[in-house]
Amino acid sequence: MQYLLRHALQLASAVVISLTFLAYLAPFVSPALFRWLAFFGTAFPWLLLANIVLIGVWVFRLHRYALYHAGMLLLGWNHLTAFIGVNAGRHEVPAEAFVVGSHNVGGLFRGIHLEPEEWDGIMASYARFWGEQSKLDVLCVQETGRKFFLKLGSRMELPYIFELGRSGTAILSRYPVLRGGPLPFEEEENTSMWADLQVGQRVIRVYNVHLHSNRVTYATERIVKEAPIDRKDTWKEVGRVVRKVGGATAVRARQAKILRDLIAASPHPVIVCGDLNDTPTSYVYAQASDGLKDTFRERGFGLGTTFAGAIPFLRIDYILCDPAFKVYQCRVLHNNLSDHYPVVAALGF
Repeated sequence: MQYLLRHALQLASAVVISLTFLAYLAPFVSPALFRWLAFFGTAFPWLLLANIVLIGVWVFRLHRYALYHAGMLLLGWNHLTAFIGVNAGRHEVPAEAFVVGSHNVGGLFRGIHLEPEEWDGIMASYARFWGEQSKLDVLCVQETGRKFFLKLGSRMELPYIFELGRSGTAILSRYPVLRGGPLPFEEEENTSMWADLQVGQRVIRVYNVHLHSNRVTYATERIVKEAPIDRKDTWKEVGRVVRKVGGATAVRARQAKILRDLIAASPHPVIVCGDLNDTPTSYVYAQASDGLKDTFRERGFGLGTTFAGAIPFLRIDYILCDPAFKVYQCRVLHNNLSDHYPVVAALGF
């Protein structure tokens, strides 16, 4: 029995270590070449947990395999710190800091049909939530409605609003908007935009992006909550979800490259906010964040999870910034306002 247990554990270790290595490769390989590799990158939080559990098991058994798992985690330290912030301690935020928030508020709207006065209550509650946090200079929202963010701007004392005349994304600002426009993505399912803001004597370019969605939230929730694992229909549904995610990942990779080129050509320091719909262990994130600071890596602490849906431990919402900025603070505000958690960062020059 001990022999079988030891060999089962060794096999489990070999599988987990191999999959973890594949996850490390995901940011470097385009989904257009090998879509399946993207799934290993997405699975990294669970592979991380599996490595930690197996370290404990092998330490208890005083076996060298514990060193193999520890070595894999050290090899991927940069990936680990993208999910778990290690910047402990108090981070002072100077009064002149530029405070930016980003939030996908789609969960506020999902399946809800309310009267105008009820929406006013939701809006007041949402504005009050932000009022209890850092006073924002810029708020980027995704999956919102035009009536909602127009009223929200006045409630939050963010009078300058850039939007594209339809529901989707919006940039709410304390500072004047000089110019802006849409990002040249072929897909019109989500909207992404840029705007130049006059901040004192400086001009800052803010990108509010919502990359192509997987559109599998409902199916995933149904599988997790209702579908028995021993039924063929369940596995067919899983297969459909996997294929759909693979196709969406390839689209996001193309969008991320466009975004990267636009950032490189920007005449002003940039801040990128939004929902990339991909984790830090992904090709999409690697392209979009190339040459930028990830504010959570710089000043985040604890779990960086930003998605509150059926699949746990996903970090898919970000605030990235030009290296010219100092990052004083970054927080993920865990709450039940939407199916995404807001991200807020304090920046300066």
